[in-house]
Amino acid sequence: MRLKRLLTWMLLCGLCLNGLPLRPALAQTKDYGAYATARDAALGALVTRMQAMRDGLTVYHDFSDTENHYTQKAKMWGMDANGPKNMDENWRDQPQAGDTCIRCEQSVGLSDWGGWLFLNGYLPEGEAVARLNEGLQPGQGLDLTGAEALRFWARGERGGETVEFFTAGFGYDGQWGTQTVPYPDSAPKQTLGFVSLTRDWTEYVIPLKGLDLQNIACGFGFVLSGMRSGTGTHVFYLDEIRFTGPVASAGSAPMLLRSYDTQNPYIHNAAFSYDNALVAMALLSAGRKTEAAAILDAFVFAVAHDRQAPGRVRNAYAVGDLQPFAGWSGGVRMPGWYDPTAEVNGVWYEDRYQVGSNVGNTSYVALALLQYDAAEPNAQYLQTAATLMRWVLDNCQDGSDGFTAGFDGWAEADPPVIYPFTYKSIEHNIDAYAAFTQLYARTGEQAFADGAESALNLIRAMYDAKQGVFYTGTTEDGHTPSTQNIVLDAQVWAALALGEQFAPYETSLTRVAKMRVGQGGYPFCESNANGGWWAEGTAYTALLYRLRGQDQAAMQALDALSGIQLPGGLFPAATVPDLATGFDLFDGSPWVYGQDAHIAPTAWFILAVNGFNPYAFD
Repeated sequence: MRLKRLLTWMLLCGLCLNGLPLRPALAQTKDYGAYATARDAALGALVTRMQAMRDGLTVYHDFSDTENHYTQKAKMWGMDANGPKNMDENWRDQPQAGDTCIRCEQSVGLSDWGGWLFLNGYLPEGEAVARLNEGLQPGQGLDLTGAEALRFWARGERGGETVEFFTAGFGYDGQWGTQTVPYPDSAPKQTLGFVSLTRDWTEYVIPLKGLDLQNIACGFGFVLSGMRSGTGTHVFYLDEIRFTGPVASAGSAPMLLRSYDTQNPYIHNAAFSYDNALVAMALLSAGRKTEAAAILDAFVFAVAHDRQAPGRVRNAYAVGDLQPFAGWSGGVRMPGWYDPTAEVNGVWYEDRYQVGSNVGNTSYVALALLQYDAAEPNAQYLQTAATLMRWVLDNCQDGSDGFTAGFDGWAEADPPVIYPFTYKSIEHNIDAYAAFTQLYARTGEQAFADGAESALNLIRAMYDAKQGVFYTGTTEDGHTPSTQNIVLDAQVWAALALGEQFAPYETSLTRVAKMRVGQGGYPFCESNANGGWWAEGTAYTALLYRLRGQDQAAMQALDALSGIQLPGGLFPAATVPDLATGFDLFDGSPWVYGQDAHIAPTAWFILAVNGFNPYAFD
């Protein structure tokens, strides 16, 4: 039977398109209110993080943070031909907060002076390295309207170091040195004058109320003077530099949440698309439509302003504001990190997976947009979801059933640097099946029906009736099942997405039950080489059991999760430092999960307690 006719028959019979009933569970004989406190703490942690990103604007929190602004540093000096020494922005000894602070060292003579400016900089079209501000072009300063103060922490190495700290004033008198500045800062220099530091961290505040802050190219700066600071070498430290107050540009910016609280530089700045899509659905399940829409609006912005071309979702984006800095070309901001061994800011690196696009992440963003549209019709969200799944149709087919995984790399480079995948992931195809099915129900486009049928055929082909298990997908040939690694999500997500069509595959859930470890959690894969269990998988397995009326199994999983919830409300990714997945990364190293706080299991826990299935629609 063609999928189109099958879908029509299901609609006439009043059934949900993917075989599941409406979102209320199949059987809810138990009261899940016992988990309300843990759920509310998880929800509060996510909402608090969202609000914290909008409360002001960060100049420096930790080294290499994509939430930092005024990232281009300029030396200033007087008679000393050597100028000030370099700052170490990755100093890890005794920061005031977070993981790093800034160590500043400066030598001055009696009639000498020197210091640093923290500038916005600008990036001309087609260039890869930002330049320092010159004030020769409009729109190269940040709009800080609404900022009430600049706050920062400082301490001296010995105590008594005397430094002037300031903000704004770049070219305000029309000059910068000997150069005319036609587009200066909109406010004059605001300074505390020279202050004497102690050995203890102390917060300093520069008031800003009542100033015109529409265009500020210099966010922060400091200077030492031989006459005021004394001669010789001075060492002091800075941390947590931030504009506070209702900064309008921050309040309305498209923002995504950091996925992991981690010191791992490769993922520290990553707001993974799948994770944030899950958070949007968790917020939606709790009735927090405003916060859910804020995340979805960020995805809409990202799709429309992709630095290659509109129409695709990246696997990850920069944490915080996705907009390029004022005067910077290049489209939506991507995650990455600085090389801490390089001088000053060093070299910016990006991860080929994070800047790539795969079918699973694309489909999850589409599902989140469609879930919101189902709850409250939103034409823009529906249109964006359709755009994303058309990208899958256009870029991830090989002429046979199912969809290839997508690609890693920089399609926007000249020439493009991409690493296409030819294997097909069952996880990706499960996600795509649900998104295509729902899009066909909303739009009636045959292409979406065909896409759903293709994905469903791949899912069915990955089931081994003798072994009673779904395989992870195909090998690189796009046809042969990859049988080496039996993973949790292939079984559980197939059940969540297929609903009543899952009946022929019930044996796979026997394998799931056998995966459960003694503590009540579930690992990523059956082999579980390093022990421990996986919070994310345990949460979505709890959701499945709840929807199937298997309350005891659901509550065992939720109890295990409640026992590892972190004080702030989030959940760790895993219960051991190196939870095995059975897969390797592209560089050959094993892919493992650690114990860092992770927003994905936090979102899945909320979904499980609320009984909300991301794959099912009213």
